[in-house]
This record gives sequence, C-alpha cells and structure tokens, in this order.
Amino acid sequence: MNIELNPKLDLETLSAEFHEKEKLRIENIFTLESAEYILDYLKNGTSWHLVHSDEEGFPVRYGTNKLERLSEQDHQTMIKQLHQRATSGYQYIYKYFPIIDAIKAAALPESSMLFQIASFVNSAEFIGFARALTGTDSLVKVDPQATLYEPGHFLTMHDDSNYQRTGDANSTRRFAVVFGFTKNWSPNWGGQTSFFQSRHATHSESWYPGFNTLTIFKVPVLHCVNYVAPFAGKGRYSITGWLRDDPKIKREDLGDT
Repeated sequence: MNIELNPKLDLETLSAEFHEKEKLRIENIFTLESAEYILDYLKNGTSWHLVHSDEEGFPVRYGTNKLERLSEQDHQTMIKQLHQRATSGYQYIYKYFPIIDAIKAAALPESSMLFQIASFVNSAEFIGFARALTGTDSLVKVDPQATLYEPGHFLTMHDDSNYQRTGDANSTRRFAVVFGFTKNWSPNWGGQTSFFQSRHATHSESWYPGFNTLTIFKVPVLHCVNYVAPFAGKGRYSITGWLRDDPKIKREDLGDT
C-alpha cells in the first residue's frame, strides 16, 4: 500500500502558524487509509525492542530475544533504579523498533510498512513538504524509529540537542517529528508531550497522544513525555525522528546544486 499525505492540507496556513510558534500539531497528516495501515502494522506486525537509560542517560537496549528472557525480578530492579535516577536526572524507558538500523542490516523487507514509512519520510515529497513548512531549505533526511509507550513508560525533560549519533557528526538535528497513531486516548492516562520555557518552569503546554497527527518542533526546545499511568488502557504508538541537514548530501530531486 502507498503511504500518502493528506491532499487537503493547507501548507501555506500551516507554515505561517509554524513560523509564529516554532512548533505545530497537524491533524490528519496522512490519508485515513494510510494512517489505518500504519497503525495496524505497529500493533500487529512490529517486533518491539526495549530501551532504557543508564546512569549517564545513554541507552541500554534489549532486542526482542533479550527482552523475552528478562525476568520479572530483573525488570522490577531495572524500574526501581530508573525511578531513583529520574528523581534528579534525564531518564527514560519505552519500546521501539530501530527502522534505519534494520534497513542497513538488510533485516527489513521492502514490503514492510516500516521500510515504506522510512522511504516515504525521506522522499522528495515529504522532505519538500518539510522544507516548505519550516522554511528550511537545508533539510535532506529523516531518521525514523517506531515507538510504543506502555504503562510505566516515560521520557524526562530534555531538548534533543546533545544526543547526536556519534557516527553521523556532519548531520544536525533541526526539527523533531512525531507522527501519532493512538486512538481514543484518555487525558487521565498521562503520556502527553509537554513543552517548557525553562527547566524551572511553573507551567507547560501539553499535547496528548492522537491519531494521524504530526507534531513538529524546532530543536532545541525543552520537552518530555509524561509518565504513562499504570491504568492506561492501551499503548501510545508513534513514528518519531528528526529532520536533519547534512552538508555532505545534496537532494538533486529537490533542486539542490
């Protein structure tokens, strides 16, 4: 199935709003058929991994097999240590699927939705849309991953600026993108993305999970994904990543010279 942007999007109006606020939530970003297709694959076709932070905030990853072997006692110890560290530092835990790494390892068939979404967000159509939306002609690529926040998962306050890929030093994160695929989420369940003016802010602007949405914001900005309550009735599904520039890459399909 082809993944398609909603042809009814008013790019001029959206761009004006983004330039005013430097963050934006776009409803109905894809056609309904595309959004339903993506959600179905996230729920039923994705082999989820787990990642959590260590003492320095760096990732500790569990592939599917390692995750299945994780004992309940080890899981509880992990959670206890995470909570202790999160009291005063940058910490996180959630499920994910490393789309780009899987493609590079030839571990993801081209027929997979995950391969298709990676291809789509790096296509001339989407990169051109992103350039027009943000007014940034240097954007050349996106590095998507699938994410799933289940009860007990969270991502504490950070601004995305200090976590570049070590092997990609020439590439810079310009804008964070979160495609949401969560239906009928209750505000009582937490899991919202909250934006802050400072680390000691007295209030925030919070956007709850939604279906067929695109959240995009300029890097850096302080934000978090709030703790998903133990009584949440489902998981929070999304495709996340960063729009990047890279002086080594020219997008001739977009007229770069």
